[in-house]
Amino acid sequence: MTRDTSVLPFSDLWELAERRARALEQPVLLSLSEASHPVDPIALFARRNSPARFLLYSQRTGDALVGLHAQRLPVATAAVTDLPVPERLARAWRRWSADALWDGPLPPLAFAGWAFDPLGDTADERWQAFGAAQLLLPRLLYRQQGTLAFRALQAVVRPGETPPRLPGWGPLPPATAPSAPLSTLARRELVTADDWQRIVTAALAAIERGELAKVVLARSVELSTGRRFDVEHALRVLAERYPACTLFALALGDAVFFGATPERLARVAGGTVTTVALAGSLPRLSNAADDGSSAAALWASAKDRQEHAFVVEAIRTALAPFCTHLAIPDEPIVVSMANVHHLATPITGVLADGFGVLDVAARLHPTPAVGGTPREAALAFIRAHERIPRGWYAGALGYVEGNEDGELVVALRSGIVRETEARLYAGCGIVIGSDPRTEWAEAEAKLRPMLEALTGV
Repeated sequence: MTRDTSVLPFSDLWELAERRARALEQPVLLSLSEASHPVDPIALFARRNSPARFLLYSQRTGDALVGLHAQRLPVATAAVTDLPVPERLARAWRRWSADALWDGPLPPLAFAGWAFDPLGDTADERWQAFGAAQLLLPRLLYRQQGTLAFRALQAVVRPGETPPRLPGWGPLPPATAPSAPLSTLARRELVTADDWQRIVTAALAAIERGELAKVVLARSVELSTGRRFDVEHALRVLAERYPACTLFALALGDAVFFGATPERLARVAGGTVTTVALAGSLPRLSNAADDGSSAAALWASAKDRQEHAFVVEAIRTALAPFCTHLAIPDEPIVVSMANVHHLATPITGVLADGFGVLDVAARLHPTPAVGGTPREAALAFIRAHERIPRGWYAGALGYVEGNEDGELVVALRSGIVRETEARLYAGCGIVIGSDPRTEWAEAEAKLRPMLEALTGV
């Protein structure tokens, strides 16, 4: 990857990239960035007319990414089709970034994401535009890091190609008034209470037989109404009520997949990898004293501590071959969100040379926090017993830079919206001692953020 040493007009940088493309006889990626005035990242995502766009936003830190007019970068080749999806993305991005030409304060950057189970059922038409995975190059990129803001133009330059007319930034369309609460909303349980009882009972039987140690099962709820869901308003509700979570959204065609996740899959920056084991949870309670007792009970719960330990050990095993040093606390902490308490263990490591965020993700996904353990046995159980495809729920999404630094989150507390219909998801880890009714209530608490955001209740 080459950075030009002077600030160039886009046309000049394009000419240099086109020469390189002709010399290499293959397309070359270019990126031109500059400082920018800060803008509202939610408004930028929601109000720009772009058929492929994404948002990552941390209300707590002020960090944000918005990508507009994104184009899909080719990923698969005959040599890599048998590799895990994240590793395919890693190899593809390594090829694209190796010959990239860029100028300005930002390196080239792409969106990367994939479904929970890329080998599972992908027939659900709601997820058709998303496919098993995406590696997207945003033509317009806005990046906010605290009080600093930048924007970039990015493109793929082919041999002999002249500069196209790229979309401009232009002013943001004015805000519209938030929609009123959806009083005519219809809710349908795609996994009924009886279905849930059966699948949890089957999981507990498999655990007793020694086939599984843990499996994460998902509920799904369908919402419909007479008018379009207000995605911008929903994103603002999530940002306000769940500031410790990472807000994410991916719009492809007429579908928007979005949510507010408490879980980072992996972050790589300057040779340091950070992640978190997040497993074991209880709903928040309205009474302060009772809620404190609930948090204490979670920390002391043998069942939840065991569920959490599975995740910690899986992450340790996955990261150890990639790291020269790994720091894992002996005890978890309780992290309290607006809707649930979680057991959490922050994990940090020094990454060996030659590995990036997508390499790490290929080893981690899916963690026992969203799939189970042993991994393949848990995935087989989910494929056999869950009737509703998860799509990208509990998958991973984020960004990767030209030097392979980046961040990926686990797509939890989320749902997919198309016009007047929405499908929401929530999951629970099943281990020895799990009770179907308790797990149902926990999943209902995890559905609450998206229900609040979309319905106003």
